Amino acid sequence: MKTKFSILLLVVFSIQVSALNPTLPPSSNFDLSAWKLQTLDSNLAFNEILVPQLTNGYISDYFYTNSSDGSLVFRVPSNGTPTSGSTYPRVELRQLTGGSNWVLNDATEHYLTAQCKVIAVVEAKPQTIIGQIHGSNTVSEMLKLRWTGYKSGQCYVEARFKTNDSSMSEYGVTLASGLSLGDLIDYTITMKNGTVTCTVNGASCSQTYTPDIWTLTDAYYFKAGDYLQYNPNSVSPADPTVYFGQNQFYKLSLTRVFTDALNVSDIKLFSVSPNPTTDRLKISYELSSNSEVNIAMYNLNAELVKTLIPTQMLSANMYVETYDISSLPIGVYFVKLKTQSTVKVLKVLVN
Repeated sequence: MKTKFSILLLVVFSIQVSALNPTLPPSSNFDLSAWKLQTLDSNLAFNEILVPQLTNGYISDYFYTNSSDGSLVFRVPSNGTPTSGSTYPRVELRQLTGGSNWVLNDATEHYLTAQCKVIAVVEAKPQTIIGQIHGSNTVSEMLKLRWTGYKSGQCYVEARFKTNDSSMSEYGVTLASGLSLGDLIDYTITMKNGTVTCTVNGASCSQTYTPDIWTLTDAYYFKAGDYLQYNPNSVSPADPTVYFGQNQFYKLSLTRVFTDALNVSDIKLFSVSPNPTTDRLKISYELSSNSEVNIAMYNLNAELVKTLIPTQMLSANMYVETYDISSLPIGVYFVKLKTQSTVKVLKVLVN
């Protein structure tokens, strides 16, 4: 028998940046349920915000919603306390669930996609990390996605990999150049069977790590935010001036389902009920034109679990379908409605 969940989850993932609400906290615009926040407290000491507090509307001077466009702001003071074992301060999300802590040879594809802007860096050392694959062991940063530069048209983003040899030294591959502060960056990071692939604004590169060099017992996870590559001792003599780095995120997802949306919407209405549900799911949608439609359900790993065939038209371009989902295990699923020009996704809880 399926046990009952008491939490209702229903989220429409819009495809446009303008859908972010500038009046809401970050957790109302982004799904942060799979992350913890590594940040600073009011005394600039390192502090961690765990899921319950983070998803309950947490904001601070270093983590908040931009009041103009609704983006998620990561703001880092240069005199902030670094995390243990690191040199620089950060305000950064660290993946906790949603498939985190995987092993090197995991055959599941682990996936992170984001859209962000680098707003401010420190001119003396103008670098920030906007995304990572990190491990629990020492020297286990398999990938750091690093922005460098502050001069207009001279900034670039590179994937910083560890080599697959005993030196485990670091090297960079430039994926985007000719950038300026405030330019929009789209990136995707994946890892499967030891191969890490990074894509920035359409350009990709990869590195494969093998068990003869890298342990099979390490646990890997994603990070995203602002890991400022500067502190007062980064220059000589040390500079006591406090500078701020700032990155702003417009999209952040651990699920591939959300990444193929286009920019012109012909879906006027899309809803599901009941939610939560046990064995039946009613899907209603209205189109602005006579368009071919695909409907499917996916699990949290973005794996297809059920294809839904539209059959019943109530009126011109208005559909209501009821599907039997009693065979699905308890859990969270995504219903994706796709036309020739639009993708929309709803989150559904099966209990």
